[in-house]
Amino acid sequence: MTHQTIHRAEKDGYKFLHGAAIIAHNGVLYANWANSPANENGPHETLQGRRSEDGGKTWSGLEMIGPGFEGSERHSHGVLLKHQGKLWTICSRFGVGQPARRFPGLQGEAFVLNEKTDQWESKGIVMQNCWPYDEPVRMPDGNLITGGQDQDGLPVVAISHGDDLLHWDTVRIPFPPELSPSFAETTVAVDGKNVRAIIRGGGGTAWVSISQDNGRNWSSARPANLRMPRAKAYLGNLSTGQQYLVSNLKNRDTLVISVSQPGASTLSQMWRIRHGKSEAPRFKGFAKSKQWSYPYAHEYDGKLYVVYSIGKEDCGLSILPVTSLQVGSTAADGGIE
Repeated sequence: MTHQTIHRAEKDGYKFLHGAAIIAHNGVLYANWANSPANENGPHETLQGRRSEDGGKTWSGLEMIGPGFEGSERHSHGVLLKHQGKLWTICSRFGVGQPARRFPGLQGEAFVLNEKTDQWESKGIVMQNCWPYDEPVRMPDGNLITGGQDQDGLPVVAISHGDDLLHWDTVRIPFPPELSPSFAETTVAVDGKNVRAIIRGGGGTAWVSISQDNGRNWSSARPANLRMPRAKAYLGNLSTGQQYLVSNLKNRDTLVISVSQPGASTLSQMWRIRHGKSEAPRFKGFAKSKQWSYPYAHEYDGKLYVVYSIGKEDCGLSILPVTSLQVGSTAADGGIE
């Protein structure tokens, strides 16, 4: 495993960074994140990013993808995906419109990279009342799905209309009062014929919900036997047939990856990715602290690329060889469900 910093805040630039995403497209790694002048979810927040043509060793200069606004509206972080040969990013956009507990007028705006001009072009609003959080994955019925939260901070998913990425349906996941949802970021993965959701919730544990009908209806969220603080996680599937979850453990001082046996539905072994206090934030800003948080992962060329926030100022990258995530034959005992 190797670690590096993709982007580092500077005093004459945007001093807040959060919610990084990453993907490989035509041999190039693309990463993007929310950047704002000072504060989380603050006015003038934008979606910016960098590229790497050498597997993550070096990165290009900053590029603006979702620009800021003069008034209360803002862009923020989102997801990256490849679709029909084109590179897409869908980011959140909020700040004006329907009043809400967390994100007034929350929508998702899509941008597509124009291969001829090498510029990102807006395709307009494609999601309503959903902030997407993980790379959309194909379900058995042919639709794509991503986990998210709604304008009130409640757990939802967004489902595409087949290959039409300009129209998505938002579906809420039911939950008991004990979940105490507060910024209930949700991540999903296809698990055989089912879709599994991991939800940020209360009680110091991950919460789980299952859909057996391609995301249209969900079981009431319940606590899993996996410790997880109130922090976004990322659920996915490796090419080895293993399911994995990148999450924080107990607090945001430790970032871990948990994996299953190939073909299994329980996570059974865990490794640390980052451990101990991160560097302290260098600039003042709302909600900043020492942390490794908000992971997002993408497998490419035999490696799992994991990006995350460092102190809500910098973008970190850890590269894990997929072969290093093999699970021993006895590790499945007492797996995490």
